[in-house]
Amino acid sequence: MKKIYFTISLAVLGLSNTYAQIGINTSNPRSTFHIDGGKDNPATGAPSLAQSNNDFVVTSAGNVGVGNSNPTNKLEITSGTQNVSGVKLTNLTSVSPTLGTGQPLAVDASGNVITIANSAAPSVVTYEVDSSSGADFNVSDLAWTIIPNSQQTVSIPAGGKSVFINFMLGIDYLALPANSGASYYTARLYIDGAPANVFQTTQERTAGAQTQYNFNTVKFLTAGSHTLDVRMSRTFNNGVASGTAMPCRPISMSFNASYLIN
Repeated sequence: MKKIYFTISLAVLGLSNTYAQIGINTSNPRSTFHIDGGKDNPATGAPSLAQSNNDFVVTSAGNVGVGNSNPTNKLEITSGTQNVSGVKLTNLTSVSPTLGTGQPLAVDASGNVITIANSAAPSVVTYEVDSSSGADFNVSDLAWTIIPNSQQTVSIPAGGKSVFINFMLGIDYLALPANSGASYYTARLYIDGAPANVFQTTQERTAGAQTQYNFNTVKFLTAGSHTLDVRMSRTFNNGVASGTAMPCRPISMSFNASYLIN
């Protein structure tokens, strides 16, 4: 059997060796090992950012640069496109199943890859009022009357919170005002004494009838103490003399406000 040996000169491959630096496709290597993939680097001086984008280098410190000629970390990748990492994992994608436990990866302001703590399960802070009866109260068109026992105070931590508010109320109309013509009655959420754009209106029919109010909302509250309550008013008299009271009695109430703590 014959053996054929080939001797290939480094010059044929476009390699240069200058001061213990090896360059491929460049006569001007900028690191211990430098490949100019695009063959577009200048003969002298540092390549531009665009020229470096197709380069691969290994420095004397052992840093590897892909897409840049002056890496400052053990592996630094410059994609050349803003907000694109340049790293692709073909067999690990967003649809890959979760395998075991670990810590999430992130990047800091300099682009360094770091680990961050796993998100803790959020806890819920809840304020509740729950009753099946309450004191009688009168409702007219002249004011917004606080529904007894609907008041509660919530404490919000620094930074503020989005508060989930849920209110369900059953009201018994004890007696109809004179000349009643199916008036409208509205229940409205108040926050720190100010009306919120959360309300519901119903129309009364007969004495001894009941009505229900149900509303849900999310409100952002700043840090500190806040008072929540629900108030009623007659918003359309429909024949009832202004100022005439409608006697009411709460027969059920569920009022809760809650927020998440991460």
